[in-house]
Amino acid sequence: MKPRLRHAFSALAAPFFAFLLVLLALARPSAAQGEAEEEKVYTYVEQMPTLPGNGGNQAIVAAIQERLVYPEQARRDNVTGRVFVSFTVTPTGGVKSIKVVKGIGAGCDEATVAAVSQLPRFIPGKQNGRAVSVSFTVPATFPPASGASAPATLDGARVYSYVEQMPTLPAPNEKTTLQAAVMKNLVFPAEVRDAKSEGPVQVTFVVDAKGNVRDPKIVTGLCPACDEAVLAAVRKLPRLVPGQQGGQPVPVNLALPLQLISPNHVYPADPRGLHATFPAPGVYDYLKRNLRVPAVVATEKLQGRVRVEFIVRPSGKVEGAELKTHLCTSCDAEALRLVNAFPAWAPARDNADQPVATRQFVDIPMPLPDPNKPFVDGDKVYSYAESMPTFLDGSPVYGPSIQQAVRYPEAVKRENINGTVSAEYIIDADGLVRKPRITRGLCTSCDQAVLDALAQICPCTPAQQNGRPVPIQMRVDVPFTPSSVSAAAPAPVKKPAASPVKKK
Repeated sequence: MKPRLRHAFSALAAPFFAFLLVLLALARPSAAQGEAEEEKVYTYVEQMPTLPGNGGNQAIVAAIQERLVYPEQARRDNVTGRVFVSFTVTPTGGVKSIKVVKGIGAGCDEATVAAVSQLPRFIPGKQNGRAVSVSFTVPATFPPASGASAPATLDGARVYSYVEQMPTLPAPNEKTTLQAAVMKNLVFPAEVRDAKSEGPVQVTFVVDAKGNVRDPKIVTGLCPACDEAVLAAVRKLPRLVPGQQGGQPVPVNLALPLQLISPNHVYPADPRGLHATFPAPGVYDYLKRNLRVPAVVATEKLQGRVRVEFIVRPSGKVEGAELKTHLCTSCDAEALRLVNAFPAWAPARDNADQPVATRQFVDIPMPLPDPNKPFVDGDKVYSYAESMPTFLDGSPVYGPSIQQAVRYPEAVKRENINGTVSAEYIIDADGLVRKPRITRGLCTSCDQAVLDALAQICPCTPAQQNGRPVPIQMRVDVPFTPSSVSAAAPAPVKKPAASPVKKK
């Protein structure tokens, strides 16, 4: 190539390569952001990972125990105890990032890691219809407590602790857990009813190849009367659907952890678990119909919220209303009047699906927020705050429940539409929904259904940063499938929710 042509080519190529480098630099953060999104590890999702055959955490612990080899050093030195191990189930169902959280040494930590690495592929967890990574922390016991180990054989057949298809209750109760069935059979002794003895009890038994419950034993006891009550409840179980391995019914040893708690015990409300629910159409509708705003609120241009704590009993009855924040004497009295007149709630339910008492709260705005009040765009909008928004009854503003407010279009079923609508909106410092918009659409009807649902979100208790209410950006993903049409409620519920946008 001649020197002049070479210089001309270099002059043309230099800007092109510079432009290419800029594009690569710009693309790199996006790619990294996408990878970060994919690598997010959840601790709780709508559909938790399970081993084939289901069985929940009990099956996972049993599967690890079955693969556990008691190290010779630990046996020789009589080392016993529990090793707590964490691991992540990937979106493909594999197991990775196995770590010992709390060990006991003598080779037990390494044996636990080896047992977890041998677990079969999981059915992955899902959030908003998408497979995601989920972390677990579970214990492994060295050696099994006295009486907890499964018999090697029963009626000449090997006894398993984990099988491809774990034993279940017969139809129509096959979806009910065995813990729930035992707790339903349980007659609490006086020691538990009077709250003199409360705590965990672990019971083991074998379900034989015909589904019969055999040889129940207490592994971790509470009190003699408590233990006997648990054994009696296990003996009342009906004939179960036996476990299967390789398509054949086999004996399976089960270990059930139970909690014996007094019926008068009051739990702190946990929005994602133990939480009572105000009857439809919700707290805000109740306040609109019943709130008598004191005159001083208008004359003094007073604005704020009164928080009232109370107990929701297993019957749903509201008791023990108590003021937690003060606004004015008249406002406080009106808030207490409203709470004491509450209708019955749907009570919280424990892991055994039994109603329990919980301590709840409700935030009552004085006056109610005005949806016609203009939104000030100049305010800083947070992506995360020290205290995230809740509904007025204290329930969380997060993704799954928004589907209850969506009217699923007929076109979804008729045209077999599958996909997800993503939307963003702001919950302002008054707890009102502002500037809803679709960030990833699916179809005109689906997009509008999500916007309509967002428009129905009642005023919330706003996010708080440094003790003051602040606007916060929220995001929600709503999956649409033909099956979701039939599962959807015929009318929208006025208490949907969404998850916060992740901080960039």
